[in-house]
Amino acid sequence: MRTFEWLLLALVAGRILSMLVRGEAGAAWRSAFAVAAGGAWIAHLALEGPRWSMGPIYLAAVVAVILLPWERPHAKAAWGRRGANRRRRRPRPWGRALLWAVLWFPAAAVPILLPVPVLPAPTGPWGVGTVSFALALPDATLSDGTVETGRRSMARLWYPVAADPPPAADAPWAERADVVLPAMAARGGLPAFAFGHLALIGTHAAWSAELAPAPAASGWPLVVFDHGLGGFRQQNTFLVEELASHGAVVAAIDHPGDALGTSLPDGATLPYVGLPAADTPGYADAVAAMGSRWTADTLTLLRVLRDLLPVGDLAAFAGALDLERVVAAGHSTGGGVAVEVCHAWDGCVAVLALDPWWGPVDPELREAGSDRPLVVVDSDPALGYFAPANGERFARFVEASAAHVLAFVLEGAGHQDLNDTMLLAPSWLALRLGYSIGPVDKDEAMAAVRGVARAWVAAAAAGRVADGLAAVEALAAAPLRLELAPAAR
Repeated sequence: MRTFEWLLLALVAGRILSMLVRGEAGAAWRSAFAVAAGGAWIAHLALEGPRWSMGPIYLAAVVAVILLPWERPHAKAAWGRRGANRRRRRPRPWGRALLWAVLWFPAAAVPILLPVPVLPAPTGPWGVGTVSFALALPDATLSDGTVETGRRSMARLWYPVAADPPPAADAPWAERADVVLPAMAARGGLPAFAFGHLALIGTHAAWSAELAPAPAASGWPLVVFDHGLGGFRQQNTFLVEELASHGAVVAAIDHPGDALGTSLPDGATLPYVGLPAADTPGYADAVAAMGSRWTADTLTLLRVLRDLLPVGDLAAFAGALDLERVVAAGHSTGGGVAVEVCHAWDGCVAVLALDPWWGPVDPELREAGSDRPLVVVDSDPALGYFAPANGERFARFVEASAAHVLAFVLEGAGHQDLNDTMLLAPSWLALRLGYSIGPVDKDEAMAAVRGVARAWVAAAAAGRVADGLAAVEALAAAPLRLELAPAAR
């Protein structure tokens, strides 16, 4: 809930309670609350923006203002009058006040249960800029053997900005919210407008702000981030803004057909298709095809960023990115794909995988292991998001890998507690919508993930992998439990 929303709820409640105060004092209180509610309503609309879930409260504030000219003091009465005097006393309006109170509670409950989330502020010395661009992708072979051609998608960059003071943070959390948010609501069986308030989420990034000059001649270190199945490129904004503020450029891509919903500059919409049911005969082939497709897409993004020319909207990034010190990162399906991307890109120095799904990873790579160091942050296995086979695949990969692997468990965290979803609704509601959310404190979870990512990316990009592993291992403290350290292998 935002500041003026809380204030408006409180003022409407005060207006209802003032109905119980009689005489001139009651009229004064009712008028004061009505005027204040009207002012808070105007300020809220102008500064924060309206949302449908506040509609009944808006109506109550407007009614209170409309009734102002008819406000009159109730007949004065002293407590303890007897006889005829007592019969002449005007009764207190308990009935009307009770009716308004009964209406106020459900009206207030909806915006409280569906708040506009607040993303944590970045802690680094740099401001944050962001920009999106269209991307042509290679042809892909689907699980049924058909070849999909003419594939397109969108990518987004978050990057350091040096302006002092930095430009206003005006970048949206969800671009084309009219596509992504109805798709999110449909996933939970809700009407299309249910998550409309998420379009009001404020980021800490400035749209198309000027890229800061890189402190090193080789350019800014680059992090590529892959979303989860049914996710989208902005799904870990709480993390990517933090990394950009500490001096990294983060690039994320929507994987078309597997992202929640993607809108292209020409207005075309790429809906979510996803995988067939897990018990169908073609499921395993579809998973393997998806892993290959995503890896090829992210490698294409890396090549595009490497070969940028100093023209057009991305001219500032041409030659400003160090493609020889890339960190591959991702969540869920994207976490597994990050392992494969890093193995395939010569300039990738490390991997950060958030609750990775190992199913889409090339089986040969899973069994042979990798020589790229890996840090993993898993959800709590006690919540049972993944089948045991996922952990078994990870164990075989670790056993075969030549590089160091360090793994944490985020105790009490569900699968979506490692992305922005943890902020979108209360835990009980998120669970009813099919999201894996645990009892972990959300602020502690975000701080833990950001701390690991910040330390790992900074050290790995600087070529200090051993120091980075030690720094990350030292972060083990509740709710972050160390499960596997290099020394334990």
